[in-house]
Amino acid sequence: MPKRALSKKHIEEVKTLLLENKAKIEATLNSISNDHESLSNMDLNDDADFAAASRDYSNDIHIKNQQMKELTLINHALFKIEKGTYTGLCEMCDSEITMKRLRVKPHAKYCIDCRSYIDKEKVSIA
Repeated sequence: MPKRALSKKHIEEVKTLLLENKAKIEATLNSISNDHESLSNMDLNDDADFAAASRDYSNDIHIKNQQMKELTLINHALFKIEKGTYTGLCEMCDSEITMKRLRVKPHAKYCIDCRSYIDKEKVSIA
């Protein structure tokens, strides 16, 4: 049996938050897809229209990529909950991820300290 930092009640709370966030992201992704379909049917009359449409499309692609990454993390956490292996522990140092953090970011894989370390490493590499 895996080490368990969170109670069953807290895991159920995290699961509810994950499912809510998943539904919101899926709605956003559907909206972006619909917007792109209508964009392709638009009659762009001049360079300004084309530039505005291109900017909107570029922003949408960035949002879509971010949302897809978050959806992957949400599905990962939901899979672990369904499998019974979700513990609420950091996947890097095995410390508890606080409920305060999980209520804001229920798909968090890392505690605050490890997340900060990872972010600093990304900055020093770039």
